[in-house]
Amino acid sequence: MFIHGKPFSDLDETDIQSLIDDQVTEGKSIEYKSSLPRNSDRDKKEFLADVSSFSNSAGGYLLYGITEENGLPKGLIGLDDIDPDAQILRLENLLRDGIAPRIPSLNIRSITIENKGPVIAIRLPKSWVSPHMVTFAGGSRFFARNSAGKYQLDVFELRLAFDATNVEGERLRNFRTERISRIIAGETPIPMGEKAKVIMHLIPVSAFDTGVQYDLRELQLSPNPENLAPIYATYGSNLRFNFDGILTSEKPHDADPAVSYLQVFRNGTIESACTSLFKHDTGGRAPFIPSIRFEEELVESLRKYLRVQNALEIELPYFLLISLVGVKGYNLPTKEFAGFYGDNLIDRNDLSVPEILIEDSSLPPETILKPAFDAIWNAAGLPQSPFYDKEGTWNPSW
Repeated sequence: MFIHGKPFSDLDETDIQSLIDDQVTEGKSIEYKSSLPRNSDRDKKEFLADVSSFSNSAGGYLLYGITEENGLPKGLIGLDDIDPDAQILRLENLLRDGIAPRIPSLNIRSITIENKGPVIAIRLPKSWVSPHMVTFAGGSRFFARNSAGKYQLDVFELRLAFDATNVEGERLRNFRTERISRIIAGETPIPMGEKAKVIMHLIPVSAFDTGVQYDLRELQLSPNPENLAPIYATYGSNLRFNFDGILTSEKPHDADPAVSYLQVFRNGTIESACTSLFKHDTGGRAPFIPSIRFEEELVESLRKYLRVQNALEIELPYFLLISLVGVKGYNLPTKEFAGFYGDNLIDRNDLSVPEILIEDSSLPPETILKPAFDAIWNAAGLPQSPFYDKEGTWNPSW
C-alpha cells in the first residue's frame, strides 16, 4: 500500500494532512493513534497486537500523532516533547523482543509537522513469514485485521495462516524449478544455445498474490534504458513486449543465438540469463569463469534490477535467486591466470543457490549477494568468496 502513490520515505506533512482532509477512515490498512504506547505492560501488548495484526493481514500503516473519532481522523496534533530518535529506538527494541518471528521490512520514521511535534509513522508490509505471534511477557497470541480493525485469530484461522505460509514457500520453489527446467531445455524467451549459463531471478513476495499485475509500458519510456540491460550488457537492447511482459536481449550478430536476455514478468518478477560470463574455448584446458568479472556483473545487474522494482513501485521484500547450469568441471580461479590450470573446479552441473530475502533495498548489492557468492565458491572447494575482507567489504582484486 502507498499513501498517494508515494514511497514511505517520501511522505511529508502534506500527505498526512490530506488523510484528514479526505477523511480516510481507519480499517484494514490504516490506524490512527493520538499518542505513543507508554511503558506499561498493557500498552506494550496493545502496540504489539496492532503491529502484528497488519503484517498477518495485508499490511498497512500505524500513524501516531493524529486524533480520531469513530474511525475518522479529526486532528493532526503531533507528538509533543518527545525525542523522535529515542522513541523509534524504543519501539524497535520492543518489536524485536516482543514478536516472533521478526517482521521483515518493517519501517519506522518521524515526519516533521510545522509548529507541532512530529508524527511517528510505521509502515508494515504483508509478511511472507506470517503468522507473527505476540510473545511479550510470556504471551502467545496471534492477531489479524479486517475492515473493523484488529482481532485475535481463532484456531481455524491460525491453521489457515500457517498453511498459507507453506504455500508461498512451495510456490517459490515450484517457480524456480519450472523456470530453470525450461532454460535447460532451451525453452528461453529467445534462443540461447546449450552453453553454461548464470541465471538471476528477483521475485517480489507480492508476485505470489493471485491477480497482481503491473503496467510495464512505463518501462518502455524509461529515461534509463540501462536498467533493463541483461547480465553482462550495457543497455536494454532489442526491447519488445511478449506474452509474459517485456523482453530485452543481447546478440553478437543477428543470426547468432542470444548471449543474454532480460525478461520482466507482469507480476514484477525479473529473470535474466547469460552465457557470456563463461570461457569455453581454452585450448584443451578446463573451461573457466572469470571470477572477478562474474561477481562484478552480478552486482551491477542486481543494482539495475532493484531500480526497476522501485520504478514499478513494487514493495519489499523480494527473493533473490542465483542459479548456474551446465557448470560441472568449470574452474573458478582466485588468481588472474589460474583459469588455464584448473585449480578450483565446480563439482556439479547445476547450482541452485539458496534464496536470499531482500528486506532493505538500500543495502549495497555486493552485501546482498555475498551469501550467494560464498555458496558458489563452496561448490569450487573454497570456504567463501576471496573478494571480501574480514569485515565483509567487497574488494574484487587479484
